[in-house]
Amino acid sequence: METQEQEITSPLSDENRGRRRTRDDEHLDDQDTQADDGDAPPGSSRKRRRSRKGLDKKFECPHEGCGKSYSRAEHLYRHQLNHNPKQIYHCDFPDCQRSFVRQDLCARHKERHTARGSQLLRKDTFMHNLNPIVTNAMANKNGKLGNSQASPVVGGPEIGYPDRTDTNGSPTLQVALWVFQALILLECFEKMYSTRPLHERAHIHHATTLTLMRRGSSLIGRSAMDSPPSVKDGRNGSVSSPTNAQEEWWRHWISNEATRRAAFAAFVIDSIHATMFGHSAVMVAHEMRLPLPCDEALWSATSAQEVGRVEASLASNGVKPTTFLDGLKKTLSGSAVRTNSFGRTILMAGLLSVSWHMNQRDLQVSSLGASSALGGRDKWRGSLTRAFDFWKQDFDASLSKNGELTNPTAFAYSNGLVDDNVFESRTVLHHLAHMAMHVDIVDCQIYAGAPRLLGRSITPQDYAGAQRRMKESWAPTARARDATFYALRFLSQVLLPHENGSGKIHTRAPAGQGPQSVEQAAGFTYSARDDSLLNRPWVLYFATLIVWSYGYALDGPIDPVYQLDSREDMVRDMQGFLRRVGGVRAPDALVKIQDRNACLGMLILLRDMFKKTRWELLHEASNLLQRCIEMLAPGCTY
Repeated sequence: METQEQEITSPLSDENRGRRRTRDDEHLDDQDTQADDGDAPPGSSRKRRRSRKGLDKKFECPHEGCGKSYSRAEHLYRHQLNHNPKQIYHCDFPDCQRSFVRQDLCARHKERHTARGSQLLRKDTFMHNLNPIVTNAMANKNGKLGNSQASPVVGGPEIGYPDRTDTNGSPTLQVALWVFQALILLECFEKMYSTRPLHERAHIHHATTLTLMRRGSSLIGRSAMDSPPSVKDGRNGSVSSPTNAQEEWWRHWISNEATRRAAFAAFVIDSIHATMFGHSAVMVAHEMRLPLPCDEALWSATSAQEVGRVEASLASNGVKPTTFLDGLKKTLSGSAVRTNSFGRTILMAGLLSVSWHMNQRDLQVSSLGASSALGGRDKWRGSLTRAFDFWKQDFDASLSKNGELTNPTAFAYSNGLVDDNVFESRTVLHHLAHMAMHVDIVDCQIYAGAPRLLGRSITPQDYAGAQRRMKESWAPTARARDATFYALRFLSQVLLPHENGSGKIHTRAPAGQGPQSVEQAAGFTYSARDDSLLNRPWVLYFATLIVWSYGYALDGPIDPVYQLDSREDMVRDMQGFLRRVGGVRAPDALVKIQDRNACLGMLILLRDMFKKTRWELLHEASNLLQRCIEMLAPGCTY
């Protein structure tokens, strides 16, 4: 034991003391010094200095060469831990080597590793007992993204093999919550941030995750205690039993709510990815017999007593839990739903799921040639389209109302960047829903000449069928105009944000960013590599394919072909196209627009931008846009 103590304390010897001190330590010492110094102006530098009022500092550090003094004994005690620490606290987050002399500083540091307001994991409860597999999944997802100088493509075939093996090793046992959390985080990373093989592998394992959920009660909820236990419910009559019962109830409440949120996260992934990538949806809306996520004040509560107080406040204000199916029915009928941002994302996933399955039903009816006998086609599209717009309207109303709310228990959102991300995420989902309602991304990709999709090669017969569908059955119709209208609106909001009232598009600022590029100087500031939203780059690619498909199917190649000699010319060409074609007020106005295929500058800029990302699927998207450029401007080299 003595040897171990020497090994731990030796780095804190006098000559190495600065190696252990952190910015938190220095800030705390400085805070005390400046708080007692009446001459320090507000906003002054936090550089440590001795106060001129030496008589006010009664407690002086006796360590040789230190010379610091404090006005309170507890401040001196905390400072002396830097010289003679009683214990070293190490950050247990993967690949973090930081250590601290105080537990509160270590806990404060750990918060930097976790995102605030996580809808899947509770920041204040999961770290101390988190399963290592969940930690690995989080490290894969967050660690690879945090470094803007990382390798061009993130991920390798070895990622996730131990995690999937460990989580699926005992299929006969009841599956724990952390298994679902780890599998969802891993699937999200593999599908959205890594390589094509990992994307395909996650797609294959997606059905396994949902099967595990179906075998339990994740999709239908559990019969947990619905309210905190009464003080009178103590069985042994002891003083401590009510507190223990409340804490036990609270742990059950957290587990049940987190399980429901994991089930909803899997449903959101299933529905949105089926829409975005052309995957087959595995889940259906009526399976989700669960209440929508609870109020954020409940989710962020730190004790059973706080949960009880918040529940009582919500009940007194007439706020009752809403089930997913009831919320979906209200959205379809145009009635407002009271829920948070995650709940609204779930409702949109429900609408997308209904849309996907109705499309599949129509395809089956069409393939059987029994449209009249089975009720016809497309009767449902109008209802869902109106539901998409009402969902956005209800979301906007809740966001605008949030600024006026003073009730701390209301379904509110946090401020700052989170608010902006919520607003921008709702824009992405709304436009994705309208675009996918009227065209299939798989048809667009085949029409553009994709050599391989959904794990199989595209044959000449596949290409001929897609070309016939796009040119003859889709492009001349109102469905094509609707899809193109919403695609142009989305492209304009992302690529011309200041001209469309959407303000700045929030992206991660790259470390060591140099002077402005030519595109930035010309007003083109969006970067898919640094986008803070998960789905926006791919939806932007989908919208680009729709606009190209519509213009090329109706107007063919550009004639005459014009030359874009510089990046400034490309930016001006893109902006002019979006202002001219994207500025129409209604879908039917696209019929009268000339040169609907003149999107060459936009294709070149997005091709180059997708090539700079760290996701291999966007590299493939860049290559496909190159094919679109070659078809649109034959003979030109860009």
